[in-house]
Amino acid sequence: MKIIINESQLRLIVENEDKSLIDFTSFVDDHVDPVKWDDMFEHLNKKKGGIYDGYYINGDVDLQDSNITQLKYLVIVEGNLDLNHSPIESLPMLKRVHGYLDLADTQIKSLPMLESVDYYLRLNNSPIESLPEGLSVGGFLNISNTPLSKTTTREELKSKINVEGQIYLGLIYI
Repeated sequence: MKIIINESQLRLIVENEDKSLIDFTSFVDDHVDPVKWDDMFEHLNKKKGGIYDGYYINGDVDLQDSNITQLKYLVIVEGNLDLNHSPIESLPMLKRVHGYLDLADTQIKSLPMLESVDYYLRLNNSPIESLPEGLSVGGFLNISNTPLSKTTTREELKSKINVEGQIYLGLIYI
């Protein structure tokens, strides 16, 4: 018997060798209210004996202008994650977004576990105070009009994170 998998499926297998994640893609496809995703994860995980560390979504997630305030157990998005103009305050377990991550005009103060964003990362007009060391951004980074843009220097950003595109700090480009 031959099993054929695509590149994104292989990436998920490799990334999750030592962790166990639940695929929540169907909840997005079925238009389940994202406010309930964390509660559903806790319920499913309890039924399975607590073996899961979090959940991932294989595709795009568009929650801009939604009323979502946190996604406690979201770890990986295999597409774009758009939370622009939402009251999101917490993404404590988010590690990877294999598309763009738009958190402009949100209440995000930190992204403690974020390792990589394949395209751009928008945090402008948010209260973001720090970015994790070693973060990799495949496109541009926009932190204009944030506390971080007022307290960081070019050297500090370049020593902490890898940004392939431009870094926007307001009117200044690095």
